[in-house]
Amino acid sequence: MRSQKPTLLHATRAGERGAALITAVLLSLMLLAAGGILILTSTMTSLTARDSTAEMQAYYGAEAGVSRVLQVLRGNIDSAPTGGTKATFHNVLCSRELWTSISGNEISVTDDDSVRFKVISIADPDNTDLVTPLKKCEQATYKPDRLRIRVLGMGPGNSQKKMEVVVNNHTLDYAVNAVVTAPNESGNPFPFDLGDSNQVTTSGVDFSGSGATLPPFAISGTDYNSVNNVIDGCDPDGSNCGNGPNVTPGNPEVLVPGNTPSFLQSVESARSFLYDPEKGMMQTAKNQGRYFTTGDAAKASPGGLGAAHEVFTFVDGDLVIGPGNPSGQGTLVVTGTLTLNGNFNWNGVIMVLGAGKVYRSGGGTGSVYGAMFIANFAPTGASTDKFGQPVFDMSGGGNSKLQYSSDAVNMAKGVGGHSVKAVREY
Repeated sequence: MRSQKPTLLHATRAGERGAALITAVLLSLMLLAAGGILILTSTMTSLTARDSTAEMQAYYGAEAGVSRVLQVLRGNIDSAPTGGTKATFHNVLCSRELWTSISGNEISVTDDDSVRFKVISIADPDNTDLVTPLKKCEQATYKPDRLRIRVLGMGPGNSQKKMEVVVNNHTLDYAVNAVVTAPNESGNPFPFDLGDSNQVTTSGVDFSGSGATLPPFAISGTDYNSVNNVIDGCDPDGSNCGNGPNVTPGNPEVLVPGNTPSFLQSVESARSFLYDPEKGMMQTAKNQGRYFTTGDAAKASPGGLGAAHEVFTFVDGDLVIGPGNPSGQGTLVVTGTLTLNGNFNWNGVIMVLGAGKVYRSGGGTGSVYGAMFIANFAPTGASTDKFGQPVFDMSGGGNSKLQYSSDAVNMAKGVGGHSVKAVREY
């Protein structure tokens, strides 16, 4: 019987010598790769964070540039030189070196100059004359409604952000197509009186000298004959004619959809214009702290009626301007009766919307340069409601002058600052 000698264990593992070393090397390589990936990820994260921070700083630099331009436009920063040319939209486009030192220069936002901005361009997006974009500046009547402002923001590490903003010239936007606009859908005659001969002067010739001329009165078709008779120096029915008042041009204009301001197209639109909870005139006045329930409260307010600076004033009730030598400017909204008493002066737009009644009383001399809107309607009601009977009675004494002024109208529309309509990176 053959016997087999036992094989030693180490002899059977002779071919596995060095396996532990290979395993350790492989594990080390895996750990090294994982460590390398971790280091690379950390480095990339750090670089991304740094670049992101730099880009964010450049973005804030661009925002600072936009804010600075808006401050100049709104008069919060003096034009250069101080007390020099006002930064109107016209001057910003046509004489930009006169209004601010930031035009075309790199302006530092931080003490170490790491964040800066530069105004790249300011243009009129409505001016399609790309060959000679400043050609309109030679026209006295050129008054741009919008500006497109492009600003370059610069941050650390050559980071850059470009921002574009479109700014509207007017916070309030409505058409002015006549010196006095007064719709009447009541079926009753419009109580319209210009007083004795030469007592009231009404002119649609632009007091600002632009050369534009508007109709003196824009009224409903049913009131055309009676209003025209009064302008011609007669009674409303055409009798007792004499010397007519000073009215230029000599005929009123009939309101039609094409020449009626959007907020007077219907009673529903007029109510929305006044009382819309987000963008109505009443809410806008409340936002500016310029809403008053009495005329006396408005006159006693810190801004008054705007004698020193144009303001937006909303009087939810009656208002008497005068007597004495009061003056005001800006946009005035009166929901009750407006009485012009004695000496007074107003530059801007007057809206008597609600009761729709305007009276002249007392002696003295008064003037309104700008435009006036008069409409009679209830604050609430059906959407099918029609405009009631307005009143325009200037027979109460003294001499008065009503004249269109494009500058006064533009100033009135701009109370509350310019409105930003669009912002984007590009």
